[in-house]
Amino acid sequence: MKLTSKWLLWFVLVTVYAAVIGGLFYYNLFKFVFDKKLQNEMVEMVRYRAPQLVQGLAAKPKQVSFNEASQMKDMMQNDARVKSIVYLNYDGSIRWHENTKFMGMSYTDYNNAVGFDTNAAVQAIRSGLPRAILANKGDVYDMAIPLLAKGNTVAGVVNLTVSRAAARDLIRASMVRYAVGAVIMILLIGFVLYLFLLLKIIRPLNSLKDSIDVVSLNNLSLDYPERRDEIGDVAKATQGLLVKLNEDVKSLEHGEILALEKEKSWWKAIFAVAIPKGTRAIVVDENNNVLYTNFELKELENRKVHLLDIFDGRQQEVIQVVGEAMENPTKVLRGSVINANVKCIVKAVQLPDDAGKNRIVVVLEPEK
Repeated sequence: MKLTSKWLLWFVLVTVYAAVIGGLFYYNLFKFVFDKKLQNEMVEMVRYRAPQLVQGLAAKPKQVSFNEASQMKDMMQNDARVKSIVYLNYDGSIRWHENTKFMGMSYTDYNNAVGFDTNAAVQAIRSGLPRAILANKGDVYDMAIPLLAKGNTVAGVVNLTVSRAAARDLIRASMVRYAVGAVIMILLIGFVLYLFLLLKIIRPLNSLKDSIDVVSLNNLSLDYPERRDEIGDVAKATQGLLVKLNEDVKSLEHGEILALEKEKSWWKAIFAVAIPKGTRAIVVDENNNVLYTNFELKELENRKVHLLDIFDGRQQEVIQVVGEAMENPTKVLRGSVINANVKCIVKAVQLPDDAGKNRIVVVLEPEK
């Protein structure tokens, strides 16, 4: 897998992970903010009317006044989020209900007959603080807001069933905006990062690859512009390696030249002793390239001298004897050939392998 593919995969995984974590965070944040806003608005709506309600509670502890009933109806009519209201006395008995048959009923009897969604009213009476509890699978809030008289004593409680539909719509709209913003941000960041990756990493690496591809034994140098970054460091290291390789190759070539000159001197000494005067001797390698002769040989320019450069197509006997010698190491093979209008005996032998160097000695001895 290439670097761009890995980068794309990791970028997608990281951004999706970050978007999901951010989505969960913002969802809970929006839920808290908008639900809290809904609760505060309901509390403020009741507290705005609290002075008149407390006066009614003090004047007629058991019987609701016309003004109190009017206040309850106004809250239901003026705010569509309020689905129902139960107005309670301090002892929990029903002070006002839109269904008049429940008015005056005790908390226990009403709870048995109709039922409160939660016990928020009981908690509000005991603590003297507003209570809001989710009910009906989270669709509504059962809110109980206490009405405090002098000395912070609870004179009554307004129990509201408040719909969360508007808050949910706000949360949903906010999450849609978050998702759109997150996608746009991810695309912008991804585009900028991809440009950086392309211009600063991918293209320089491709250029370095192309420069390395043209390197060969004939050209052990790296043509790459200087860079002051990690890619430049790699290029410098590669250039340093090529310099060392070039030195090693030159050293090997020099060593081979010295070894070849030494071998030629060795063959010269052997032929001077073992080869009679007038007899021609040739040493070739496994590829039939001439290494040494005891006679003057005109070397072909810019390339090695091959055995076929010495013997033309009419002297196939020499090539055949050499071929048989290669197939039968250490065995002396013989034949005859006419060389320079002189009939000669051809002898060829492949010497034992010496450290991977195969040498074949060919002797052309004129017949007496």
